[in-house]
Amino acid sequence: MMMGSCTAIGMLFGILGILTPLIAIGAIIYLVVAKRKNPDLHEVR
Repeated sequence: MMMGSCTAIGMLFGILGILTPLIAIGAIIYLVVAKRKNPDLHEVR
């Protein structure tokens, strides 16, 4: 609707829409790697 007059806002939402899944995937991968490393450290107890 307002994409013609608000192109910058449209681009901003488009970039956010693209980055949000990438950030979520990156966070999941980071958590998986962290969980793989942590048990080795906690089992030393």
